[in-house]
Amino acid sequence: MIRERTVQDPVTLIAGGVIVTAILLAWELSADASVTVRLLLSSPLRTLAYVVHHFTESGQAFAYTGLESLLGLVAATIFALLFGVVCIYYPRIGGISFPLLVASQVIPLVCLAPMIILVFGPGPSGKVFLSALIAFFPILTNVISGIRSVASASQEMMRIMAAPKAQVIRHVVIPHCAEHFFAGLRIAAPLSVIGAIVAEFNGADIGIGKDIFIAAKRLEPELMMSGIAAGAILSGLIYGAVLLLEKQLGPWYWER
Repeated sequence: MIRERTVQDPVTLIAGGVIVTAILLAWELSADASVTVRLLLSSPLRTLAYVVHHFTESGQAFAYTGLESLLGLVAATIFALLFGVVCIYYPRIGGISFPLLVASQVIPLVCLAPMIILVFGPGPSGKVFLSALIAFFPILTNVISGIRSVASASQEMMRIMAAPKAQVIRHVVIPHCAEHFFAGLRIAAPLSVIGAIVAEFNGADIGIGKDIFIAAKRLEPELMMSGIAAGAILSGLIYGAVLLLEKQLGPWYWER
Protein backbone atom coordinates (compact mmCIF):
# COMPACT_ATOMS: atom_id res chain seq x y z
CA MET A 1 0.00 0.00 0.00
CA ILE A 2 2.86 2.39 0.70
CA ARG A 3 4.22 1.87 -2.77
CA GLU A 4 0.84 2.65 -4.29
CA ARG A 5 0.70 6.00 -2.52
CA THR A 6 4.30 7.15 -3.00
CA VAL A 7 5.43 5.75 -6.34
CA GLN A 8 3.66 6.30 -9.63
CA ASP A 9 3.18 3.42 -12.01
CA PRO A 10 5.95 3.69 -14.70
CA VAL A 11 3.39 2.93 -17.41
CA THR A 12 1.31 5.89 -16.23
CA LEU A 13 4.34 8.19 -16.28
CA ILE A 14 5.33 7.05 -19.77
CA ALA A 15 1.76 7.46 -21.02
CA GLY A 16 1.60 10.94 -19.55
CA GLY A 17 4.89 11.89 -21.19
CA VAL A 18 3.70 10.59 -24.54
CA ILE A 19 0.45 12.57 -24.30
CA VAL A 20 2.25 15.80 -23.39
CA THR A 21 4.77 15.29 -26.21
CA ALA A 22 1.98 14.64 -28.71
CA ILE A 23 0.14 17.79 -27.64
CA LEU A 24 3.26 19.95 -27.96
CA LEU A 25 4.10 18.43 -31.35
CA ALA A 26 0.56 19.00 -32.63
CA TRP A 27 0.67 22.56 -31.32
CA GLU A 28 3.99 23.24 -33.06
CA LEU A 29 2.85 21.78 -36.37
CA SER A 30 -0.48 23.62 -36.30
CA ALA A 31 1.29 26.90 -35.54
CA ASP A 32 3.57 26.41 -38.55
CA ALA A 33 0.62 25.54 -40.79
CA SER A 34 -1.78 28.27 -39.61
CA VAL A 35 -1.07 31.98 -39.33
CA THR A 36 -4.07 32.39 -37.02
CA VAL A 37 -2.81 29.82 -34.53
CA ARG A 38 0.66 31.33 -34.60
CA LEU A 39 -0.68 34.85 -33.95
CA LEU A 40 -3.01 33.73 -31.15
CA LEU A 41 -1.11 30.91 -29.43
CA SER A 42 2.42 31.25 -30.81
CA SER A 43 4.24 27.88 -30.69
CA PRO A 44 6.26 25.91 -28.13
CA LEU A 45 9.60 26.71 -29.79
CA ARG A 46 8.83 30.40 -30.18
CA THR A 47 7.63 30.59 -26.59
CA LEU A 48 10.78 28.85 -25.38
CA ALA A 49 12.94 31.22 -27.42
CA TYR A 50 11.11 34.19 -25.92
CA VAL A 51 11.70 32.94 -22.37
CA VAL A 52 15.41 32.37 -23.06
CA HIS A 53 15.76 35.84 -24.60
CA HIS A 54 13.88 37.50 -21.71
CA PHE A 55 15.04 35.14 -18.98
CA THR A 56 15.83 37.85 -16.41
CA GLU A 57 12.46 39.58 -16.71
CA SER A 58 10.57 36.27 -16.76
CA GLY A 59 12.50 35.01 -13.74
CA GLN A 60 11.78 38.17 -11.76
CA ALA A 61 8.06 37.97 -12.55
CA PHE A 62 8.02 34.28 -11.58
CA ALA A 63 9.79 34.94 -8.27
CA TYR A 64 7.61 37.94 -7.44
CA THR A 65 4.34 36.09 -8.01
CA GLY A 66 5.72 33.02 -6.26
CA LEU A 67 6.53 35.06 -3.15
CA GLU A 68 3.06 36.63 -3.13
CA SER A 69 1.44 33.20 -3.51
CA LEU A 70 3.48 31.62 -0.72
CA LEU A 71 2.81 34.50 1.68
CA GLY A 72 -0.89 34.32 0.84
CA LEU A 73 -0.99 30.57 1.41
CA VAL A 74 0.85 30.88 4.73
CA ALA A 75 -1.48 33.66 5.89
CA ALA A 76 -4.56 31.65 4.87
CA THR A 77 -3.23 28.60 6.71
CA ILE A 78 -2.55 30.54 9.91
CA PHE A 79 -5.98 32.16 10.00
CA ALA A 80 -7.76 28.89 9.16
CA LEU A 81 -5.96 27.08 11.98
CA LEU A 82 -6.67 29.92 14.41
CA PHE A 83 -10.36 29.76 13.52
CA GLY A 84 -10.23 25.99 14.07
CA VAL A 85 -8.81 26.55 17.56
CA VAL A 86 -11.58 29.05 18.27
CA CYS A 87 -14.12 26.43 17.21
CA ILE A 88 -12.61 23.98 19.69
CA TYR A 89 -12.48 26.35 22.67
CA TYR A 90 -15.65 28.26 21.82
CA PRO A 91 -17.86 25.97 19.69
CA ARG A 92 -20.82 28.34 19.88
CA ILE A 93 -18.79 31.16 18.30
CA GLY A 94 -17.59 28.76 15.62
CA GLY A 95 -21.13 27.56 14.98
CA ILE A 96 -22.32 31.14 14.46
CA SER A 97 -19.34 32.33 12.40
CA PHE A 98 -18.95 29.39 10.02
CA PRO A 99 -22.31 29.82 8.22
CA LEU A 100 -21.46 33.50 7.73
CA LEU A 101 -18.14 32.53 6.19
CA VAL A 102 -19.92 30.10 3.88
CA ALA A 103 -22.38 32.82 2.86
CA SER A 104 -19.48 35.17 2.10
CA GLN A 105 -18.31 32.80 -0.61
CA VAL A 106 -21.27 33.72 -2.83
CA ILE A 107 -19.38 36.94 -3.62
CA PRO A 108 -17.01 36.26 -6.54
CA LEU A 109 -13.65 37.13 -5.06
CA VAL A 110 -12.36 37.96 -8.53
CA CYS A 111 -14.79 40.89 -8.58
CA LEU A 112 -13.22 42.20 -5.36
CA ALA A 113 -9.75 42.42 -6.92
CA PRO A 114 -10.11 46.02 -8.23
CA MET A 115 -11.38 47.22 -4.85
CA ILE A 116 -8.58 45.40 -3.03
CA ILE A 117 -5.98 47.02 -5.28
CA LEU A 118 -7.56 50.44 -4.63
CA VAL A 119 -7.39 49.85 -0.87
CA PHE A 120 -3.90 48.33 -0.67
CA GLY A 121 -2.31 50.02 -3.67
CA PRO A 122 -0.25 48.45 -6.47
CA GLY A 123 2.28 46.94 -4.05
CA PRO A 124 2.48 43.28 -3.01
CA SER A 125 0.18 43.59 0.02
CA GLY A 126 -3.02 43.58 -2.07
CA LYS A 127 -1.89 40.53 -4.03
CA VAL A 128 -1.03 38.66 -0.84
CA PHE A 129 -4.41 39.58 0.65
CA LEU A 130 -6.41 38.31 -2.34
CA SER A 131 -4.24 35.19 -2.55
CA ALA A 132 -4.93 34.47 1.13
CA LEU A 133 -8.62 35.27 0.73
CA ILE A 134 -9.06 32.73 -2.05
CA ALA A 135 -6.95 30.04 -0.36
CA PHE A 136 -8.50 30.52 3.10
CA PHE A 137 -11.88 28.85 2.63
CA PRO A 138 -10.77 25.41 1.33
CA ILE A 139 -8.38 25.07 4.25
CA LEU A 140 -10.97 26.25 6.76
CA THR A 141 -13.66 23.92 5.43
CA ASN A 142 -11.42 20.88 5.72
CA VAL A 143 -10.17 21.89 9.16
CA ILE A 144 -13.76 22.18 10.41
CA SER A 145 -14.58 18.80 8.82
CA GLY A 146 -11.57 17.30 10.57
CA ILE A 147 -12.62 18.71 13.94
CA ARG A 148 -16.12 17.32 13.50
CA SER A 149 -14.73 13.90 12.55
CA VAL A 150 -12.86 13.47 15.83
CA ALA A 151 -14.24 10.40 17.56
CA SER A 152 -16.41 11.30 20.53
CA ALA A 153 -15.03 8.30 22.44
CA SER A 154 -11.51 9.73 22.28
CA GLN A 155 -12.68 13.10 23.54
CA GLU A 156 -14.68 11.49 26.32
CA MET A 157 -11.66 9.46 27.41
CA MET A 158 -9.53 12.61 27.63
CA ARG A 159 -12.31 14.34 29.55
CA ILE A 160 -12.50 11.46 32.05
CA MET A 161 -8.74 11.72 32.54
CA ALA A 162 -9.16 15.48 33.19
CA ALA A 163 -6.74 16.32 30.39
CA PRO A 164 -6.25 20.02 29.67
CA LYS A 165 -7.68 21.40 26.44
CA ALA A 166 -4.17 21.88 25.04
CA GLN A 167 -3.41 18.17 25.45
CA VAL A 168 -6.71 17.24 23.83
CA ILE A 169 -5.79 19.37 20.83
CA ARG A 170 -2.26 17.96 20.63
CA HIS A 171 -2.98 14.27 21.15
CA VAL A 172 -6.51 13.89 19.74
CA VAL A 173 -7.58 16.74 17.49
CA ILE A 174 -4.36 17.30 15.52
CA PRO A 175 -3.81 13.62 14.59
CA HIS A 176 -7.45 13.29 13.49
CA CYS A 177 -7.47 16.59 11.60
CA ALA A 178 -4.11 16.26 9.83
CA GLU A 179 -5.44 14.38 6.80
CA HIS A 180 -8.33 16.81 6.38
CA PHE A 181 -6.04 19.80 6.82
CA PHE A 182 -3.60 18.69 4.15
CA ALA A 183 -6.46 17.87 1.80
CA GLY A 184 -7.57 21.48 2.07
CA LEU A 185 -4.00 22.72 1.75
CA ARG A 186 -3.56 20.77 -1.49
CA ILE A 187 -6.65 22.49 -2.91
CA ALA A 188 -5.55 25.91 -1.65
CA ALA A 189 -2.02 25.70 -3.08
CA PRO A 190 -2.99 26.33 -6.74
CA LEU A 191 -5.72 28.76 -5.66
CA SER A 192 -3.14 30.96 -3.95
CA VAL A 193 -1.34 31.35 -7.28
CA ILE A 194 -4.62 32.15 -9.04
CA GLY A 195 -5.40 34.81 -6.43
CA ALA A 196 -2.02 36.50 -6.85
CA ILE A 197 -2.23 36.46 -10.66
CA VAL A 198 -5.80 37.82 -10.71
CA ALA A 199 -4.78 40.63 -8.36
CA GLU A 200 -1.88 41.48 -10.66
CA PHE A 201 -4.33 41.87 -13.55
CA ASN A 202 -5.70 44.95 -11.80
CA GLY A 203 -2.43 46.72 -11.16
CA ALA A 204 1.13 45.55 -10.57
CA ASP A 205 4.66 46.67 -11.25
CA ILE A 206 5.88 43.15 -11.92
CA GLY A 207 4.49 39.63 -11.92
CA ILE A 208 3.05 36.83 -14.04
CA GLY A 209 -0.39 38.43 -14.01
CA LYS A 210 1.00 41.70 -15.29
CA ASP A 211 2.78 39.87 -18.14
CA ILE A 212 -0.41 38.09 -19.18
CA PHE A 213 -2.42 41.31 -18.99
CA ILE A 214 0.10 43.22 -21.09
CA ALA A 215 0.31 40.36 -23.59
CA ALA A 216 -3.46 40.50 -24.09
CA LYS A 217 -3.36 44.26 -24.63
CA ARG A 218 -0.40 44.20 -27.01
CA LEU A 219 -1.28 40.93 -28.74
CA GLU A 220 2.04 39.28 -27.84
CA PRO A 221 1.32 35.53 -27.94
CA GLU A 222 4.81 34.48 -26.80
CA LEU A 223 4.52 36.59 -23.64
CA MET A 224 1.00 35.28 -23.09
CA MET A 225 1.94 31.61 -23.37
CA SER A 226 5.10 32.01 -21.31
CA GLY A 227 3.03 33.66 -18.56
CA ILE A 228 0.46 30.87 -18.62
CA ALA A 229 3.22 28.24 -18.51
CA ALA A 230 4.92 30.08 -15.63
CA GLY A 231 1.66 30.13 -13.65
CA ALA A 232 1.16 26.40 -14.23
CA ILE A 233 4.73 25.59 -13.19
CA LEU A 234 4.44 27.76 -10.08
CA SER A 235 1.18 26.05 -9.07
CA GLY A 236 2.81 22.65 -9.57
CA LEU A 237 5.83 23.59 -7.47
CA ILE A 238 3.74 24.84 -4.55
CA TYR A 239 1.48 21.79 -4.79
CA GLY A 240 4.55 19.53 -4.79
CA ALA A 241 5.94 21.33 -1.74
CA VAL A 242 2.66 20.70 0.09
CA LEU A 243 2.85 16.99 -0.81
CA LEU A 244 6.41 16.75 0.51
CA LEU A 245 5.39 18.49 3.72
CA GLU A 246 2.46 16.13 4.10
CA LYS A 247 4.69 13.08 3.67
CA GLN A 248 6.96 14.37 6.42
CA LEU A 249 4.24 15.34 8.90
CA GLY A 250 1.49 12.81 8.17
CA PRO A 251 3.12 9.37 7.96
CA TRP A 252 0.50 7.67 10.16
CA TYR A 253 -2.20 8.09 7.52
CA TRP A 254 -0.05 8.51 4.38
CA GLU A 255 1.16 4.92 4.68
CA ARG A 256 -2.33 3.43 4.94
